[in-house]
Amino acid sequence: MLSGLIYWLSPARRRFMRQLAKPGMDAIRARLADAGSPRAVQFISTILDANADFLAYALSSKGPLHMYGARATPATVAKCISTMLIYSVNLFARDEMTNNESEMIPLLAHLAGVTPMQVMLRRDALRKAPRSEEWMVLTWLAKDLGADAPKYDAQLERAFGYNYLSYIDQYRPTLEREMAAADTASSQEL
Repeated sequence: MLSGLIYWLSPARRRFMRQLAKPGMDAIRARLADAGSPRAVQFISTILDANADFLAYALSSKGPLHMYGARATPATVAKCISTMLIYSVNLFARDEMTNNESEMIPLLAHLAGVTPMQVMLRRDALRKAPRSEEWMVLTWLAKDLGADAPKYDAQLERAFGYNYLSYIDQYRPTLEREMAAADTASSQEL
């Protein structure tokens, strides 16, 4: 826990967030404010912050994607954040993402700057991944960073999957609280 706090306060993380993640996050937040419902804005904003923080760690010298750290630019990090957003929304809202008519699919497409069909293809690829969903995301992130997809490495798959799922799971209580509050506010408005 202490090491996590130390990293969160580290100059390297703050520099990553300010110089590399902020441009992409600002663009996504602007599109989100323009097109998202209040509930979607809350949900996606939390996931967006979580993914950017994880990416800062993953690309750091101690992270599972350290070998791609030198490839991180504002443009490549923005692509990575979009990829991770599609994956993590699929992770947290799996039932909604299975519905092709869901409002979440065009919203994610708008936020990521892709077509709804591309979001559905990524969703389907995750479900049918020959290895794990996390390995699929890792290969997409490598491509987003301008690298070739890595050859399968079970140790890297475990490290990335464990780190990502452990990290993102910390946000589950916050998401549940925010969604419950949004549901309560919506029912009071009716």
